[in-house]
Amino acid sequence: MSRALATALLREQAAEPWRCWIRHAPVRWPGPEELWVDLASGALGASDGEPELLAALHGPRLEDVLYLPPVVPALAAARDRLAAHHAARGTPVLVQLLPGDARPSSAVAADGLVVVWDLLAAALAGGEASPAPPAQLANAQAGDAAVLPLLPGVADGERLEALAASLAAVGLTVLQGLPLELSGRDRRALGESMSEASYLRLFHGDPPTPLPLARAAARHGLLPLLPRPLPRPPLHGAANLRVAGGLAACGELCLLLGEPESRAQALLRAARFAEREGRDLAALSRDGNLAVLPWLEGEALHLAAEVAGGAEAGLWGQLLSRLRAG
Repeated sequence: MSRALATALLREQAAEPWRCWIRHAPVRWPGPEELWVDLASGALGASDGEPELLAALHGPRLEDVLYLPPVVPALAAARDRLAAHHAARGTPVLVQLLPGDARPSSAVAADGLVVVWDLLAAALAGGEASPAPPAQLANAQAGDAAVLPLLPGVADGERLEALAASLAAVGLTVLQGLPLELSGRDRRALGESMSEASYLRLFHGDPPTPLPLARAAARHGLLPLLPRPLPRPPLHGAANLRVAGGLAACGELCLLLGEPESRAQALLRAARFAEREGRDLAALSRDGNLAVLPWLEGEALHLAAEVAGGAEAGLWGQLLSRLRAG
C-alpha cells in the first residue's frame, strides 16, 4: 500500500499515556450507533466509515500502537481479522470494546493485543445506577484495561471507589481516566442521556482531574495508567519504547500528585528523547554506557537504567504508594 493511501486511512499522533499510547488511529471508522469515546482524540467517537475500511486497513505496515475502535456485532469478525493481521506482524494493537461486547475471537493472537473497555455508559449513569455492574463486563479478563471518560460533576468519590472495586472483582488490571475535549455538539449528544442537573454540570462544571480516579484505582490494586504496549519481533525498538513509557508514566504521575513541574518535565523530556534514540538503550545499559547520552541525567538516568535493565522503576512504585495513601 502506498504511503499516501495509508495516510488517508490512518492519522499518526504522539503516543501519550492519557491517550493509551495510541500512535495510529483510523481517520474514519464504522462504529456502533451508541455513544462511545474516541480514545485517540478524547472526543466522542464518530461512526462515519464504511465497513470496507476494515479490509483496506490490512495494508499499512505499522511499528507502534494501532487503535481499533468499537464496531457493531456484525463487523466483529472483520475487526478480529484486522487485529490478528497486524498483531502477527509484531504491531501492538489496542481493541476498544463496549460493555456487553464479545471479546475478540480466539483466532486473534493474544500477544500484541490489548483490550480496553469503554466506560462512557457508566460515567453517564451518574448516581442513578451501579457504576460498572460486573455482569456488563462478563467477557473481561485479567490484563484488560478500562477507561472512564472524565465528565464534569458525574463521578464523586464514593462512586469511583465502587467502580474500582467492581472492576478489580472482575479481574481487570487497569482503570484509567480519560480527560475529554468535547465540542458543544458532543455535550448536547451526551446530555440526552443525563438528568437535567447532570446536563447543567456537563456544560458549566469545572473540568475534572484524573487524580481521584487514580487514587481509587490504586487503592484497589489497579494501575492508573495503561503500561505502554510494545512492538514484538520482527519489529525492533521495544527496549527504547519501554524506557520511554516508564519515564513518561512517572512524569505524568508526578504532575498528577503535585510534584514540582521541573521534576516532571525532566522525566517527560527524557521520555521524548528515549523514543527517538537510535541506539539500543538496553544494550547501552548492559555495558554501563547510558550516562554517555547527553539528554539523560539525574533522576531520569537512574529510572532509565532500572527499566532498561528489565526492572520496574522504583519511582513508579513510590508514586503508586502515594496514590494509595491518598
